[in-house]
Amino acid sequence: MPIGRHITSTHKRRSKLKMTFIAAMDNSGGSAGGVLDTYGQPWTEEDKMEKIHAFRMRMINSDMFDSRNIDAAILYKDSVERGAVPALKDKGIHAILKIDSGTNEDGTLKEFDDLGMIDYALEHGCYGTKMRSIIHDVDGMDKVLDQQFKLAEKIYNMGLMPIVEPEISINNGNKSIIEDILKDNLSKRLHRMQGKCILKLTLPDLPNTYLPLLNIHSVQRIVGLSGGYSTEHACMKLSLNKNMQASFSRALSEGLYYNDPDDYFETAISKNITQIVNASQEG
Repeated sequence: MPIGRHITSTHKRRSKLKMTFIAAMDNSGGSAGGVLDTYGQPWTEEDKMEKIHAFRMRMINSDMFDSRNIDAAILYKDSVERGAVPALKDKGIHAILKIDSGTNEDGTLKEFDDLGMIDYALEHGCYGTKMRSIIHDVDGMDKVLDQQFKLAEKIYNMGLMPIVEPEISINNGNKSIIEDILKDNLSKRLHRMQGKCILKLTLPDLPNTYLPLLNIHSVQRIVGLSGGYSTEHACMKLSLNKNMQASFSRALSEGLYYNDPDDYFETAISKNITQIVNASQEG
């Protein structure tokens, strides 16, 4: 498919989102088993992707899971193949495709078919893409960011909105120091960027660390990842950051259990969504 066709057919999908929060629902084969364990559902290697998809659809089918509260959802390719994009579209929610294949030991992205995944996202009606790297230390930061922004420019030029996600572990002993340096390094690259992107960043130790980045022309929005914090703790930290919305995964699914009746499940996910929406609006 020619690049020109990509751009022409996707301009509307790349317009600004409503700014509620982005649900992260992109667990791959490597992490799906752990999610199902927490959810309380038995699984095997043969059926775990089918079961994680059923869990995701149970969440999507919640009355609270709609465009009033959630503007987009990040999906793994398996969920797209099983029909999650039309289900989201029916609720007025955009789909964002996780395109990476995990990270190397240094936190950079493993080699993957980037053009093939971008084409796949376009062909299945996605609004944007996401690729997650990990910053372990200051020395490895440039390599991670160079890779992320090279891909982001390519993705934007092909008609999709890229999410740039250089995660810092919440357990990193130098988290605050790395965050301060990351802010400056992101600023340099964002000023040079010709297109636009969404930044998905670990909730910072110092509130509003990343707020100045919103003034740069290439930043559409900034969202925070929960990174293993509890829903309550993640929402507290998010609420301290002005103009930052959520892109939570574990904090969104906290307290959801496979054996719970539907009314119990609805009450639990409604509580999580309400907390996250409120925290996204308080900052």
